[in-house]
Amino acid sequence: MDPRVDAILARLRANRFSDLRGARADITLPVPDALLNELIAAALPPSAPVRDVQVSARDGNRMAVRFKVTAASFLPPINVTLVIVEQPRLPERPVLVLKLEVGGLLAMAGSALRFLDTLPPGLQVVGDSIHVDLAQLLAARGLDDVLAYAEDLQVTTIPGAVVVVMRAAVGGPD
Repeated sequence: MDPRVDAILARLRANRFSDLRGARADITLPVPDALLNELIAAALPPSAPVRDVQVSARDGNRMAVRFKVTAASFLPPINVTLVIVEQPRLPERPVLVLKLEVGGLLAMAGSALRFLDTLPPGLQVVGDSIHVDLAQLLAARGLDDVLAYAEDLQVTTIPGAVVVVMRAAVGGPD
């Protein structure tokens, strides 16, 4: 990007977009599976407990996830379904909750998924759910101020895409 544009954007961000006071945006962003998988691959550190993660969005707030366990490369890929069961509540609880559904042999061997306890910051296993702390994930990428503008955030799925719907506004300086 042009350095002059970068400088303007940096100034706007540093001033909490006060030059744009009163701006409002309603965004519906369908993220296709291919792009989502590319983003996941780019974000996974080499030390991640899983690799070769492939997400396929389904209807009804469901995602089929296929991955390999890094420490057990001899095992075949594992398939699970994640179901969105709780939306983020902004600003007090910016956490998306996904319920883990496993079938077959994995359902009988719940401890086989213990490796999920070593997920990166912002992702936490709580019982049979994965809590995605959006504030923590954004902060790790230097985007911790993004949620300050979000009034509402919903994540749903359609076949082939995860859909993020956000309502955001810029108020004045504090």
